[in-house]
Amino acid sequence: MESFYQNKKIIVTGAAGFIGSNLTDKLLELGARVVGIDNLFNGRLENLKEAFKNKNFEFVKGDIRDLNLLLDLFKDADIIYHEAAFTSVPQSVLMPNTCNDVNINGALNVLNSARIRDVELVVFASSSSVYGDTPELPKREDMKRVPISPYGVAKLACESYMQVFYYLYGIKTISLRYFNVFGPRQKDSPYSGVIAIWLGNILRNEDLIIFGDGTNSRDFTYIKDVIQANLLAGQYDAKGEIINIGAGCPINLTKLAKLMLKITNRENLNIIYTDPRPGDIVHSFADITLARKILNFEPKFNQEQGLRDYIQWYIKNYKVNLKFS
Repeated sequence: MESFYQNKKIIVTGAAGFIGSNLTDKLLELGARVVGIDNLFNGRLENLKEAFKNKNFEFVKGDIRDLNLLLDLFKDADIIYHEAAFTSVPQSVLMPNTCNDVNINGALNVLNSARIRDVELVVFASSSSVYGDTPELPKREDMKRVPISPYGVAKLACESYMQVFYYLYGIKTISLRYFNVFGPRQKDSPYSGVIAIWLGNILRNEDLIIFGDGTNSRDFTYIKDVIQANLLAGQYDAKGEIINIGAGCPINLTKLAKLMLKITNRENLNIIYTDPRPGDIVHSFADITLARKILNFEPKFNQEQGLRDYIQWYIKNYKVNLKFS
């Protein structure tokens, strides 16, 4: 893998975000020349502190809705990793126009710039939200897709654009449908993933809140597995494929909450149940057969292993007073 990425010029949009920064660090480790783009709406420069130490890294503060900027930056690029997005499902319910503008118009700018600059491959960060709340499990790529949030609709539209640009213009594209990614650098905010929110609650000695009755299940996928999938996709002879990237082992929210409290020795905290939120999916579980077949992808972390790695990282980096079980 190292020889493949050595000296390649790679663009990472959303480079200061949770997934983008982890991907940037790994690409630099493999010897790539990385140009990171982020408007810092959600991304944080703190996430790139290691990348800034590397002479092969260039950061540009900018927006994917700025076509001229992308046209300039994409000159001589080999691969585009399009991670930038309006990322929150609940926020997309409140701000559908902004979600549409960033996620769909932004992705179209990325594709048009790649076409004009003759970039060989675009790897797109899609989402399990495209499936919506259909009851059939696990979720397969060929299943009916009925998104129930503006975020899901936008991701689905972007997948279609990725395929159209392959069929019409010959740009290699591949869409990776992430399932509930978690891990280092995920922000603790009301619009973040539940694991990051709960870890923040635990550190503040606050009870954990579940929207719904706790039977909701998710296929939480550890960030290191997602990065592995992206690196494999970057080497693949893509033809517009859409591929699930998940852990392949769902867990319900009550069990997850109890596991986090046990690992952190905070079982004195309560789990509080409240009303479900609009746009939230009840069950999500990835069939990763295609990822295994096409990319040779194999997740290395189940939820407990990922949580332990994540919490240990947090303790080490933030020197928090947390007993680890």
